[in-house]
Amino acid sequence: MSGLGLVLSIAKDALAAQRYGMDVTAHNIANVNTPGYSRQSPVYEAREPAPYGGVLLGRGVDTTQVMRASDQFIENQLMQEKSNFSSLEQMENYMQILEGLFNENSDASISAMLADYWNLWHDIANNPSGTSERMALYEHSISLTEQFNALDTDLTEIKMDLTNAINAGIDDINQITNEIAQLNNQIIGMEASSIANDLRDKRNILISELSEYLNVKNFEQDNGSITIVTARGCILVHGNESYDLELGGDNGDRVEWQGSGGTTVDITDYITNGKLGGWLDMRDEVIVKYKLDLDALAKEFIWTVNQQHSQGVGLETFSAVTGTYSASDTSTALDSCGLSFADRISVGDFRLWIYDSDGNYDSDATISIDASITSVDDIVSAINAVDPGKISATIVNDKLQVNSINGYTFAFSDDTSNVVAVLGINTFFTGATAEGIGVNNKIDSDKNFIAAAQIDSTGSYATGDNTNAIAIAALQYTYTEIAQWTCDRINGNTQGSVTATIEDYYHSTVGSIGIKSANISRSKAFNEVMFNKLGEIRDGISAVSLDEEMTNLIKFQHAYTAAAKLISISDEMLTTLLSVK
Repeated sequence: MSGLGLVLSIAKDALAAQRYGMDVTAHNIANVNTPGYSRQSPVYEAREPAPYGGVLLGRGVDTTQVMRASDQFIENQLMQEKSNFSSLEQMENYMQILEGLFNENSDASISAMLADYWNLWHDIANNPSGTSERMALYEHSISLTEQFNALDTDLTEIKMDLTNAINAGIDDINQITNEIAQLNNQIIGMEASSIANDLRDKRNILISELSEYLNVKNFEQDNGSITIVTARGCILVHGNESYDLELGGDNGDRVEWQGSGGTTVDITDYITNGKLGGWLDMRDEVIVKYKLDLDALAKEFIWTVNQQHSQGVGLETFSAVTGTYSASDTSTALDSCGLSFADRISVGDFRLWIYDSDGNYDSDATISIDASITSVDDIVSAINAVDPGKISATIVNDKLQVNSINGYTFAFSDDTSNVVAVLGINTFFTGATAEGIGVNNKIDSDKNFIAAAQIDSTGSYATGDNTNAIAIAALQYTYTEIAQWTCDRINGNTQGSVTATIEDYYHSTVGSIGIKSANISRSKAFNEVMFNKLGEIRDGISAVSLDEEMTNLIKFQHAYTAAAKLISISDEMLTTLLSVK
C-alpha cells in the first residue's frame, strides 16, 4: 500500500491506538480506589517500514500490549513484611489478654493472695487456738487455690481458642489456594495472545492474603501460572491444582499438608510467620511456658507448706487419716512409684506418736526410710509392727491409710525423710499443679487439724504452741529452688531452675510477661513502619495517579484529534484527485 491509501491506513491505526490509550486511561481512572490494582499503560511500537519510490516509508503504529506497572521484587518484599506484621499483630493481641490474666492491680491477684496467706499464718501464730483465725486461713486458702485453678483454666482456654483460630485460618488458606489455582487456569487460557493484567492483580491480592496467614514463596512459570510453596517445600498451588492443609496429629492440633495419594507432612514447626505463625508461637511457646511456670510455682508452694505442716500437730491428734497422694504401684521403690513428690524423699526417719483415749502420751516409734523400707507397702508393714492393738495401716485406692484402734489416737513429727508429706499425711494442700491444687479434706472437715503446734521430745503438745505456725509463716522469706522453663516449639522445651522465694518467683513471672509483651509491641511497631514504607514504594510504582491519568487523557485526546484530522485531509486529497479530468 502506498500513497493516499498508506496515509489513510496510518491514520486509521493512529485512531485505534489513541482510542486504546483512552480505554486504558479510563480503566485506570475507574479503578483508582480498587485495592491491589496496578496501573496499566499501552505499549506502542512503530510498524516495520515498507519500500516505496526508493525510500522506506513508515506504516504507522501497533498497540502491542497493555502492561501493568508492577515490580515483583517489591511485591514479594511487601508480602514478606505483611506476613511478619500479621504474626506480631496476633501475638500482641493475645499478650494483652495474657497480661490481663496476670493483672497485679487487683486484690484477687495471686501475688496479693499469697501475701495475705502468709499474714493469716501470722494471725494463727498470735492466737494458735483461735477458731476465727483458723476459719479465716481456711477460707482464704480455698480462694487462693481457686485462683490458681482459674488461672490454669484461663491459660488452657486460651490454648483452645488459639487452636480454633488455627483451624479457622486453615479453612481460609484452603479457600484462597483454591481460588489462586482457578485464576492460574484462567490466566493460562487468556495469555495465549496477551497479558491478563486484571487477573494477575486479583491473583496478587490473593497471594497477599495468603501471606497474612503463613510464610510462602511464589514462582512464575513460563505459561504465566504461579507455583506457591510453603514450609518444608510443600506446594500449596501448582498450575490449576491446589493442596490443602488440615489439623491432624495425635491431639488434633498439628498443621499437616495434604499431598496427592493421601500423603501428609507435619509442617507445624516450620511455620514461622503470618497469623498461623503468631498463633502457633503463642500456643506452643508463650502459653506453654507460663503454664509450666505456673505449675512449677504451685508445686513448690504446695510442697514447702505441706512439708512444714506435716511436721506439726493441730489442736487434736488423728483417729484416722488417709494420704492425699496415690502411688501407681505400692510395691515398687518409693522414688519411682508414681507419687507426685517422690523426688523429695530422702534417707531419714519419722516419728509416730500414740496417745490414749484421754489424749495422754502412750508410746512412740521411729520409722526409718532406708534400705529396709523402700516402698509404700514396706511403710504399711512398719506402722503395723509398732503396736497392732493400737494402730494399723493399709492401702486404700493406692493411698496410705492409718487408723487408730480401741480409742487411741496418733500424730507425726520429726520427719527427716519427707515421706509423710510425700504421702499426703497431715498436709495442708492437695495436688501438685495449678489445676490440681486444693485444701486437704481433713482440714476442710475440721479446722482443728491445722497444725500450728509441734510435738516435743516427750510427746507433749500444747494448744497455745505456735512453733509450727511461725515456721510456716517464715516460708514467705525462704529461698527455694523452683523450676523455670524455656520453651521453643521448634527445638523443644528446656527445664532450668532459679533460687527465689515463692512470691519473688511469681513477681518474676509476671515481669517476664510484661517484658515479652513490650518486645512484641516494639517489633510490631518497627515492622509496621517497614510495611508502610514498602507500601508507599509499591504505590509509587503501581498506584493510579489521577493527575497523571488526566494528563494522559488530554494527550490521547489531542493525538486522536490529530489522527482524525489526518483522515479528513486524506479524504479531501482523494476527492481532489478523483475530480481531476
